[in-house]
Amino acid sequence: IVSRHSLMATVKHQADELDALKRISLNLISNLDLQKVLDAMVTEAMSLVKYAHSVHFYLYERGVLEFGASLDKDGIRNKPMTIPRREGLTRSVVEKGKQIIVEDMNNHPLYKNVPSEWYGSIIGIPLKFKDEILGVMNLSRTVTVRFSRSEIRLLSLLADQAAVAIYNARLYKRLTQMANTDTVTGLPNRRALDE
Repeated sequence: IVSRHSLMATVKHQADELDALKRISLNLISNLDLQKVLDAMVTEAMSLVKYAHSVHFYLYERGVLEFGASLDKDGIRNKPMTIPRREGLTRSVVEKGKQIIVEDMNNHPLYKNVPSEWYGSIIGIPLKFKDEILGVMNLSRTVTVRFSRSEIRLLSLLADQAAVAIYNARLYKRLTQMANTDTVTGLPNRRALDE
């Protein structure tokens, strides 16, 4: 028999998840500025996981991984940690096209020969839209605690929303460039010069 207290706790937890999803959707889909989208994503990701240490978003386009945004537990934003390692988590997520969870960085092959200050747990989730990988979200914590099913579910939903928002922001940027560029010469057109 399920106690009334545990049932109420479950209902409250699910209501909190729904609130988080609503907030994420409104923040991400309503914005077409890529950097604002990325900054909103890192803020949301940090709020979804207990013991979160830092979150990094990398963008992936035409075979190249680039730093997008980051946030750490001290509130420091957009300080790139490192260029993704050739045999590291971020590139592995892109190559496999699926999430990778590392419960203990000290005892995982992806983290051989890394600095000693890299420890704890980390999850890497691909940002996919229409079977295209647009980036990777990495969220780490300094404790070796399993990510709960609820945390993984919320982070996956955030990644899905983020991928749509990144796709829309890139599309908007391309359309804006096309509208301001002469198709024959590639030079700024009258509209761009007026602006």
